[in-house]
Amino acid sequence: MAFLRIPASRWRQVATVLAGLLALYVFLAIITARPADPALYPARSQSIPIYVINNGFHTDIAVPMDVVMKRGGVLAQAGRTAGPGNWLVYGWGDAGFYTAKGVSFTRAVDGLRALFMPGNPSVIRVFSLNASPDKAFADPIAASTRISPEGFEAMARHIEASFVVKTGAPVRVDVPTAESFFASREHFSIVRVCNNWTSDQLAAAGLPTAPMLDGSALLFGLDLRWRAGLHRAS
Repeated sequence: MAFLRIPASRWRQVATVLAGLLALYVFLAIITARPADPALYPARSQSIPIYVINNGFHTDIAVPMDVVMKRGGVLAQAGRTAGPGNWLVYGWGDAGFYTAKGVSFTRAVDGLRALFMPGNPSVIRVFSLNASPDKAFADPIAASTRISPEGFEAMARHIEASFVVKTGAPVRVDVPTAESFFASREHFSIVRVCNNWTSDQLAAAGLPTAPMLDGSALLFGLDLRWRAGLHRAS
């Protein structure tokens, strides 16, 4: 085959370029990493439990329903549509790919569109859980921590800023599913995927995050464990 006749020197050149790109990525990841905000995290006395749900591809944030409802605002208005429960889960994604179900060639092509086409509209998904997130799923995909009330308020405001709001209420998107979807002001692309959105909400709450790493759910989960001390359910 032709590739077997490529000179060793050319392979070394390719390896050098790849090593350089990897080194550049690591360098950028380090210098763009966001430290924790010591005024918000970790919580000192009063605290509110939250979970990061990470299935290896997509991440969501789970917060206590009673805390959200007591606070009110757009976050609570969206949460009421999710029905009864003890936890509310908020996540973000491309308006087309995120609201579709199943695995198909058509959906795979749509996933490429979501990544590489600019200006893709996005949505926020909201659903409720009765059991705590570390017990609600068959696999241990939820990691927990506790944030200060001030950190929760900052995160809640940041999440609310992502909603499209008209006449004081979040704009709901009609999707035939038990989950609720709402229009978002933000745009989805390969430079800002669902996990970057989750990362930004946690950064608002004072947690240390790393934007260059957080696009990958796997790297995001490791970063949260190493630097923020999130503990995954066993």
